[in-house]
Amino acid sequence: MEDERLFIDGEVLCKGLRQATLRSEEPILCLIKPGTIRFVAISGLRLVISWETALRRPAPGNMAFVVPPLVARLLSGDVVCSQVAVEFLLREDETVARLTDHLGSYELRWTSDVGTFPAPDAFGQLIKVPSSLVEVSHLRFSDAIHKAVAKLVQMEADGQVSRTKLAILIDLDLGRLSVEGTEIVAGESHRFYFDPRLVIRALEFLKERTLQVGITPLPGGERGCLSLLSEQKGWTIHCALLSIGQDTQKLYPLPPGRNR
Repeated sequence: MEDERLFIDGEVLCKGLRQATLRSEEPILCLIKPGTIRFVAISGLRLVISWETALRRPAPGNMAFVVPPLVARLLSGDVVCSQVAVEFLLREDETVARLTDHLGSYELRWTSDVGTFPAPDAFGQLIKVPSSLVEVSHLRFSDAIHKAVAKLVQMEADGQVSRTKLAILIDLDLGRLSVEGTEIVAGESHRFYFDPRLVIRALEFLKERTLQVGITPLPGGERGCLSLLSEQKGWTIHCALLSIGQDTQKLYPLPPGRNR
């Protein structure tokens, strides 16, 4: 198998990896298309965040490689940001990054097997952007989520429902977005419940005034993916959450730290 070669602008590489490593202690997955690069991080067991932007030098095709945490920190430093372009060689089981300065050239090598990326369940769907998106005000959506959370807190305090049966129901029926804090009802097809802590966490990553919201049902119709997207200074930020149900509450509690 021949080496695959591409060039990534140092500033783009540095910014993408910095965003991802601030929010995850896991390896970072880089997905390249001829005109774009996407940095993918996982946060816990049901949340995937990605940052996508244009490549200034087009890639020869679709590519993918994994960046371990230590390498990600090295490649997100100021030295890399000042590089006009960082050359990458992608081999069957190894990735090589080549940098240059006035003293010469340097190589950073690491074992890179895409199969080692700790992808959560339904990862293939979580990184896809839904075909149908609804644009909403960030403030109005955030207010609706926090009101739903307040309702859940009151329901638990009143002893009405166990915490493990409480969730936020988000629906996009006929293009109209509805949000409700409620008890999970088993067996409902195409009605999707989400962990309120993860919805709030996703909103923390999205700072623009408007959001795009979409839901992708998974095969079988009992679970789905919620996508929240925003555009920020040339970057598309995509937060995707996997829905929960009574049979998936075993995933509680959320792990501590940046991987929550």
